[in-house]
Amino acid sequence: MGVLIILLGLLEMLAGFVTLGVAKTVIHEILSVCAFGFGSITLALGVIIRQLGSRAV
Repeated sequence: MGVLIILLGLLEMLAGFVTLGVAKTVIHEILSVCAFGFGSITLALGVIIRQLGSRAV
């Protein structure tokens, strides 16, 4: 479960980078920064879930 959330976070961060690269307006830049931020939060959540899962076993 944690690995899937980590992959989702990495994909969100990648989408933020790609969107920032092709952004033509300020709104698109803001959305790409938000996607990168939410991706980093999702990545951290996946790491936390994975760490808690490995301690429970």
